[in-house]
Amino acid sequence: MEFLSNVYAMVFGGSPPTDDTQGAFHTPRKVICFGNVLLDRLVKLEDPKLLERFGLELGSKGELDMEKLNQLAAEASESSQCLTNPGGSALNTARILKQLGTDALFFGAVGADKHAEELRSIFRERGIEARLQTVEEAHTGQCVCLMYKDNPTLYANIGASAQFEVQTLSHAVSHEGQGFLRPVERKQILYVEGFFVPRREEVCDYIVQHLVRERRRLALNLSAPYIVRQNAQAMLRLARVAFFLFGNRQEFEALAEAAGGFRNVDELAEHLLQSGTKVIFVTNGSAGVQVITNYVEELAAPGPVNFEDYRAQRVEQLVDATGAGDAFVAGFLHAWLEKRSLGECIRMASTVAAKVVTQVGCNLP
Repeated sequence: MEFLSNVYAMVFGGSPPTDDTQGAFHTPRKVICFGNVLLDRLVKLEDPKLLERFGLELGSKGELDMEKLNQLAAEASESSQCLTNPGGSALNTARILKQLGTDALFFGAVGADKHAEELRSIFRERGIEARLQTVEEAHTGQCVCLMYKDNPTLYANIGASAQFEVQTLSHAVSHEGQGFLRPVERKQILYVEGFFVPRREEVCDYIVQHLVRERRRLALNLSAPYIVRQNAQAMLRLARVAFFLFGNRQEFEALAEAAGGFRNVDELAEHLLQSGTKVIFVTNGSAGVQVITNYVEELAAPGPVNFEDYRAQRVEQLVDATGAGDAFVAGFLHAWLEKRSLGECIRMASTVAAKVVTQVGCNLP
């Protein structure tokens, strides 16, 4: 193995990407996920005054420097137990897909530190297949989720994830026989979380230009209003190409405003649907989801634009809504790849999300 790695470095430059769970590609996975690799720390707050001391608004999302993030987690865990899990939006979706029975392959980057080793061990234990680029002299990304009365405040430092290189992906495509890609006439989803877009536009461009083909389709999650506002044009370009587009109403409103020229979400959706067949999911929490689409059937030309509302599954006891959106995506993609109807896929997505929010962290019961 060392000999092969040395040969690779001489011929292609750099080190070959490593699969931290199952060695070389054997069977192409139906879902390929691209996202940030985070070590999640979840703490339940008894009092929101801690957020005020750090200048954070209850229910907000954002990024902090690592020193401040560690200080926040340390002070929060003094009065409550801290739970640690592998996290990151696309990684959450990959984990839930695995539990549902759909194998996914995850691409991301970690540092050369103990947190990376901890994550690799969890991946092996749970059978999560990953291509993790190791970035020397960078720390593995971390996220702190502070729960107060079912209202999560989420802050992260993505660390090494921001340095994921397009070469890691192109090497996997060019020099491993495209082993992770299905033939273009068979269904495959390339799923990109919005948090992955900043500082990795070159990777996103490569995915669109070289990987998206025919039934090998792009799915995009807008992820957060601040991500959309700060990367409006990049998000809009990806949204035009995406076959599936996921986001909550606040995220779509942010895209409509930041991209310019759109008075509301409906107008933005109609613009996006002009670029081809597309299914747009505008989630509204406990109020359900609005689906805007011109999809008729597989491989058919785009049809008329249709707006339809679906009710959310009733949740008896809400515990943690942090990963509801990631779970919704997993449930939908799992059902879609099982060739269920659009309505059945949406109901499956809502069911999976409703189950996940009854657990701490993004996990199925």
